[in-house]
Amino acid sequence: MTASSSSDATASPTASATSPAACAAGSVVRDEPDARLFVASVEKGMRILALFEQHTGPLSLAEIAARSGMGRSAAQRFVYTLHWLGYLKRDAATRQYLPANKLFGLVRGMTSPDSQRDRSYPILAELARETRETVSWVELDGDDVVVVVNIPSTHITSINLSMGSRFPALTSSSGQVLLSQAPLSQILERLTHLPPDIRARFGDRDTEEILALFEKARRNGYSLTEKNLDQNGVSISAPVTDASGHIVGAVNLSTLAQRFDVDAVRHDLLPRVLQAARAISA
Repeated sequence: MTASSSSDATASPTASATSPAACAAGSVVRDEPDARLFVASVEKGMRILALFEQHTGPLSLAEIAARSGMGRSAAQRFVYTLHWLGYLKRDAATRQYLPANKLFGLVRGMTSPDSQRDRSYPILAELARETRETVSWVELDGDDVVVVVNIPSTHITSINLSMGSRFPALTSSSGQVLLSQAPLSQILERLTHLPPDIRARFGDRDTEEILALFEKARRNGYSLTEKNLDQNGVSISAPVTDASGHIVGAVNLSTLAQRFDVDAVRHDLLPRVLQAARAISA
C-alpha cells in the first residue's frame, strides 16, 4: 500500500512519533491538549492498547511497561484494569497479554451497515478477484493512513496488509490521494514535522518537488509508489469521494514488480482501480 522509493513518492510501514503518546495516536503533528480537559489516565490506557497495533503477538507485563514508557507499577495497574474490564486477555501459563474479543465491539461501532465503506466491499472484492492482487480500503488517521478493509492477494508471493496496518501518510500512495484536497500549507506543516528517517524516503526531492506530488495526485486522480515493504512492490491508490465531493477514503491495490512493472501497472491495473473508486464514489 505504501512505498519506500518511487516514481511518484516514497514510503514505508514503520510508524513514527516523537513520544509514546504520539505513537499511540499514530500522529506526528499534534497540538498540545487542554490540561483542564485532558485525562492522562485515559491516554495511558489507550497507549497500552495501541501497543498491539504494531506488535501482533502477546506481550508480557515487562514488555508492556518498556514499550509504553511507563514504570512497571503503573503499567501493572493499567493492564490489570484493562484485563478486568475484558479488553485484554491473559495467558495463565505464559502470563502474557493479548487484545480480547471485547474490542471487536468497538470496531463494530465504527462501521454502520449503511456506510459507504461497507457498501464498497463487493466492488473491492471484484477488483481483487479480477487482478488477484491485494486490495484495500484506506482512510486517513492523523498523520498516518490506516487499512480499514483488506482483501489479500491469492498469489503465494504478495504484499498482504492486515486490517489496522498503519503507514506514514505523506510517503504513501494512499496518503497522497487522501491529502490531495488539503491546502499546501497544511501539507507543508506536516512535512516540516516529519522525522528525518521518514523524510528520507522521498530520496533527494526538495520541498517543492514533494509538494508537487500532492498536486499531481489531485490533478491525475491517483498516486503510484514503488518498492513497498522492501519487496520491490508497486502500489496504486485512487480517492473515493462522498456526495459532496470530499475524499473519504482510498482504494489501494498493491502488487509486486516481478508481476507488474510501473508501465504495466499504469496500463493494466490503474484503469481498474480508477473504475472501482468511481463506482464507490457514485
